[in-house]
Amino acid sequence: MEASEAAVIRQHLIDPEICIRCNTCESTCPVGAITHDARNYVVDASICNLCMACVPPCPTGSIDNWRLMPRSQAYSVEAQFEWDALPAELSPDELGAAGASGAVLAEPAPQSAPGEAGEEAAFEVGAYAAVIPPWSAASPYANLYGPKATTRSVTATVVGNVRVTEAGKDYDTHHIVLDFGALPFPVLEGQSIGIIPPGVDADGRLHHPRQYSVASPRNGERPGYNNVSLTVKRVLEDRQSRGCAA
Repeated sequence: MEASEAAVIRQHLIDPEICIRCNTCESTCPVGAITHDARNYVVDASICNLCMACVPPCPTGSIDNWRLMPRSQAYSVEAQFEWDALPAELSPDELGAAGASGAVLAEPAPQSAPGEAGEEAAFEVGAYAAVIPPWSAASPYANLYGPKATTRSVTATVVGNVRVTEAGKDYDTHHIVLDFGALPFPVLEGQSIGIIPPGVDADGRLHHPRQYSVASPRNGERPGYNNVSLTVKRVLEDRQSRGCAA
């Protein structure tokens, strides 16, 4: 095996379980290393230069994932398109067999360096805002239900679906009201919820959750009713995914 093939790289990957498919990373990447299909957003290891431009704008942190990989075994974009979850880390023995040195294994993941030319300093919220919330602030509930349909989840009924854009526009915005019946589903203003579409995709697999911001107050559309509303914009124009090579 040649030295270049035995070299170990720190491959940049996107977690498909956390990604909300907002396209921020692809539109931010200055070298075109990020692309997507109907299922996943992926990073091409042969193009990515670890510039970190895509990490700060990501709203979920799904973009900030790394794997030590032999260059010859780097995950291709085709393999990443098929993932439902990130693969496990290779063991030290597996990396050692590929020629990784102890220095490489101990090296931390790439990070942005605030203060360098063209980069902003890291934002520290504690320096600008109160660390302790006011007494009137409610405690948010998070992760009450799992991100996968095979784990604990809750089923909602669509009880309202109102179109709020004029006919003839190239996009379609709806105000949707979901009712949870007797099942507990507490939310606060500013939170988001993950919606798992029913059925399966074209490959017969369960859909990934789609994340939407809550558009109603904590009491829902009507106090005393267990509902939540979302305002969802749907683009009507088809967008063809860009082709990519491994």
